[in-house]
Amino acid sequence: MNTLTSRCASGLIALVLLSACATQESGTADAAAGGSGAAPGSLVANGKLTTEGEARRERAFKAYQAGNKALAYSEWLGIAEQGYAESQFNISVMESDGDTGAANMSKALAWLHKAADGNYPEAQFQFAQRYNKGEGVTKDVPKALVYWRKCALLGEKRCAFNAGVALAGGLGVARDEAAARTLFAEAGSGTGALPAAQSELGKMYLQDNKERDFVKARQWLEQAAAGNDAEAQYNLALIYSNGYGVKADKRKALALYQRAAKQGEPMSLNNLGAAYRFGEGVPKDQKKALAMFKQAHDAGNMQATVNLADMSFKGWGVRANKTAAADLYKLAADAGHPAGRCRYAQALRHGDGVTRNPGQANRLQEAANNASAPCDSDAPLGEYLVNRRVKVRP
Repeated sequence: MNTLTSRCASGLIALVLLSACATQESGTADAAAGGSGAAPGSLVANGKLTTEGEARRERAFKAYQAGNKALAYSEWLGIAEQGYAESQFNISVMESDGDTGAANMSKALAWLHKAADGNYPEAQFQFAQRYNKGEGVTKDVPKALVYWRKCALLGEKRCAFNAGVALAGGLGVARDEAAARTLFAEAGSGTGALPAAQSELGKMYLQDNKERDFVKARQWLEQAAAGNDAEAQYNLALIYSNGYGVKADKRKALALYQRAAKQGEPMSLNNLGAAYRFGEGVPKDQKKALAMFKQAHDAGNMQATVNLADMSFKGWGVRANKTAAADLYKLAADAGHPAGRCRYAQALRHGDGVTRNPGQANRLQEAANNASAPCDSDAPLGEYLVNRRVKVRP
């Protein structure tokens, strides 16, 4: 496949949505088959290039490679005007990039629309991305989903993945987990399988109470982890650490946490920090634990924030600082983290690093209990923290 590079910006859904710019497929053996019976001068017949159309297409690509954008545009335009979707897409890219003058987004979008409706997968993908983010068009996630699903039917795995993410999370469209699982399976299977799709599907089977299936979760997560997907490595480590549908294997879990932590995966950094904090499978090392908790905290992981606060409160691997610890507990509590709420309630109850406030302590304790995280804020933090760790849930 020859690649026509575009400077276009593709919109992304939150999470890990995949995007790319323009591609131009190389000619096929039957590319000119539509020429039979075509009117004189026709470049496209029956949806395929005539002999002359194929020749112009090749001249356009060679001219583009050589930097002669004006000639490339002229050659592709003639084919595009006769309804050939690939050339319509290339004209859209050139209009967007301003390859023959000032960028013209109105024309670019018009040609992109024609190419998408002409069933050109990359055009459908790009058009969906624009609707998803509202780039050049009014934001319309349902329309984005329509185009993602169209190109997914044509085998475009990025489209299947993005549609799956939208449906799994109900991101601008009605939530449909069954459809999401089907789309993730399509994106995660066969040639060009996407580890991110395998990871999302494995996570769904691991976490979904109604459809929870530890065997399927492990099967998909093993594939994604082998593809170096850090989140899959973390979730697979949870399976082996807790023995979900498999014999518990702490050593294997630790190795997976280490692989994911090297890629900066926050929960793996947190759990590996806990391993060093308590000497579980690795030599006990408070300074390493502190560094990993700090890295995970900086990435926004609230479990690590609580663990980092514990270290600061007790002076494990760092000089004790109850005020700094209370600030971290408050940060986690404000984010709604149950253990953070309980720890901050304890600090407020006893005036550890913060001014005593029994009323607020009561409210935080109740919130933690309501989140199924038993909390007794009467226990002084200094005593409570010994050998305590934040629970990890699938």
